[in-house]
Amino acid sequence: MNHRPLHQWQKEHHHRVKDFHKNHALALENGENGNGLLGKWERFVYKKGKHFLNLLNNFTSY
Repeated sequence: MNHRPLHQWQKEHHHRVKDFHKNHALALENGENGNGLLGKWERFVYKKGKHFLNLLNNFTSY
């Protein structure tokens, strides 16, 4: 099976998506994603998930 290269518009789309997710993670980290209920839940889940992953990383490093 041959792999066909991506079209230019697909490459640009993937680049835009990557930039969006990077900027969104930074906004979550800084608490700049809004004060609505969804924004609060998103920050809560992000912070708890990050804390949990750090605990796992510290636990597995021993």
